[in-house]
Amino acid sequence: MTGYRQSGDNALMALIAQGDRQAFGELMHRHLPAVVNFSKQYLPQEAEDICQEAFLRLWNKAPDWQDQGFSPKAWLMRVSYNLCIDELRKRKADALEDRDMQLSDIRSSGERQLAAQSDLRQQMLALQTLPERQRSAITLCAYSGLNNKEAAEVLNISVDALESLLARGRRTLKKAFSESTGYASGDYHDYD
Repeated sequence: MTGYRQSGDNALMALIAQGDRQAFGELMHRHLPAVVNFSKQYLPQEAEDICQEAFLRLWNKAPDWQDQGFSPKAWLMRVSYNLCIDELRKRKADALEDRDMQLSDIRSSGERQLAAQSDLRQQMLALQTLPERQRSAITLCAYSGLNNKEAAEVLNISVDALESLLARGRRTLKKAFSESTGYASGDYHDYD
């Protein structure tokens, strides 16, 4: 598999289209952690199942793959995002109400929780309070390593719309950190 490590993702996709399981394994090795972590933002318990389905779809769609200006990683993120959103839509209203109550609990006790946890944990909690599209934009760019063009493709929006989501999300996070933790606005870790 050593030769595959030198190959780019698009070259691996060409090999996968021919049924090359080792190329598929290398692509999974590269991107599985990012796809799992992204899916955990929406469905922590089902993230691995979501990833399995996303990679299965990649395997099945590989013969039709064409480089359209975004990477296989971005395509995987988009599939994962769509699977998560579809699953969330299927859930009953009771489950959504429970989640809203949990978010409300996080907001009401946010200062106490944020002060007691690490900076990364604070960011994750604050991210959960953002609207879904803003949270997705920040997660894709800051934590999943996609560039703005790829993240916009995942969310099926323009780059300008993505940048607007990022700006609004960052402002909200800065405000939340400054109010909840006493951080000065310059102390907050920006996602640029």
